[in-house]
Amino acid sequence: MPPVRIGRVRIGDSPRLVAAVTAPRRTVHLAEAKAAGADLVELRLDYLARLPEERVLACVRQCARATSLPLIATIRSPREGGVSREGFAGDEKRREALFLSLLPYVQALDLELSSSILPSVASAARKAGVPVIVSYHHFHSTPSLGRLRALAQLCKAKGGDIAKIVTVTTSPIEMIRLLSLLHERPTEPLAAFAMGKHALLSRLMAYFFRSCLLYGSLSPNAETPAAPGIPVLADLRDSVRKFRLA
Repeated sequence: MPPVRIGRVRIGDSPRLVAAVTAPRRTVHLAEAKAAGADLVELRLDYLARLPEERVLACVRQCARATSLPLIATIRSPREGGVSREGFAGDEKRREALFLSLLPYVQALDLELSSSILPSVASAARKAGVPVIVSYHHFHSTPSLGRLRALAQLCKAKGGDIAKIVTVTTSPIEMIRLLSLLHERPTEPLAAFAMGKHALLSRLMAYFFRSCLLYGSLSPNAETPAAPGIPVLADLRDSVRKFRLA
């Protein structure tokens, strides 16, 4: 199987740091992401759901011109942590059309495993040579290891070049489940980590267990956090160095 690449960044050899940007109209954040050590940038376009699609598309084109970092486009569903039910974020047909219009300007897409538009968007992305991250989010706990295995396999079966599993850990046992999933990961790229109060700890441990992607925010005052407890990317980078995980 050929290696997965998001733009020029090869995925799977070592963990890659992703800056989750929730204010993509402010292109200054893209420079901040690079300075913070990001390998990739995730554009959370559900934060722009009140805008017309043509303005969102123009924003993404501007981001592509403003940075050399590869871009991941996400229009997170409100069922899995998206911030809006308005506009295109709450309309699957409009969300699908926007995803398809983004293909020439981004290097990867992120769609939820539960999304009804996943098959059609993943098929179009494959034809365009754009990799797809298929993600699953659980905001209350961490399922059993058997369930996590099944979810990761389903992410791949549904067209994911990368499977991403994000949960909340409420006990050490639940943290161990995520790490066990990474420990026995298949040859295809897999990202798994926790959000919530254990977010930074989980990402450090997931770095050691070679989660292929790990997400952080920019400075706390820069924008709205993309997920509960998401650590500041520079703190994550510095902690990786401090504990000699790289």
